[in-house]
Amino acid sequence: MARIIENDQGQWILLSGLVVAIALVFLVTLMNNAAVTGYHSSNNALEFPKDDIRDLVSQSRDATSQAVHIAHQINQSSNQTIPEITTSIIDDFNRQTSLLYASHGQTVVISVSNITINESASSFGDMVWLNISYNDGNTFYSSEPEIVEVRV
Repeated sequence: MARIIENDQGQWILLSGLVVAIALVFLVTLMNNAAVTGYHSSNNALEFPKDDIRDLVSQSRDATSQAVHIAHQINQSSNQTIPEITTSIIDDFNRQTSLLYASHGQTVVISVSNITINESASSFGDMVWLNISYNDGNTFYSSEPEIVEVRV
């Protein structure tokens, strides 16, 4: 009976098993945290509204180009100046776009900061400086100024 009490090889086996078990728990926890961190970082990249912002800028540029063309046509039969007409059309576009984006919970503001009309027959067109801002609660984007060159 004394030999069993003095024999401590079994204790070393139990102690090494406990150390291995603790090391495995630590490694599993570390691997789990790495996977969760990767998931959250990739999910944040997917939530960024880059397509919405690209669409907004593209639509604003197209609407500005059309507004300048319409302003030149209206100017031929009206006393209003081209910048006044262009600003009025872009303000209407801003109201409509704001309503559309507001239905999705986003805030959009498009405004004109400057308009330069090219009166000469050179290859340069009219220049319109737009201020475009986008906010969806998580992401705020502002392009001030967004320069749009329109060949008339």
